[in-house]
Amino acid sequence: HVKYFWSALEAFSPEQRRAFLKFIWGRNRLPLTEAEWGDATMRVHALETLTPDQHLPVAHTCFFSIEWPKYTSLHIAKAKLSYAITHCAGIDADNTSEARANALADAFAHLEGDGGAASSDAPRGAASSRLARTSSSETDASNV
Repeated sequence: HVKYFWSALEAFSPEQRRAFLKFIWGRNRLPLTEAEWGDATMRVHALETLTPDQHLPVAHTCFFSIEWPKYTSLHIAKAKLSYAITHCAGIDADNTSEARANALADAFAHLEGDGGAASSDAPRGAASSRLARTSSSETDASNV
């Protein structure tokens, strides 16, 4: 079932992928540097149910995680994920005053010569290493 998740995500357009990030993390872009990631790593957990095709995936934006039902086909998985990212995305952490202030501060940090988080020396592959292709059948009730 996790294969269906990755296949659906890989088939999405860049706009749909941004919507997915907003759905699962409350942001429409990935951090640019390793330092901006902090401890964040995306997690995919199984959503245990007897009728998986009747459920939408559940995102936990504070934990950068998704509960993914054990869909019976790629077609159903893509349809459910597409619906969820289009109709169930009420959080936008990129569009808060704090996020905008942090982005502005980061944009000009290199002018201060501190070489901090805004440094362009960070590896470009940092984003892809944080999207963990993991699955767990355990769900944490505190994430709900």
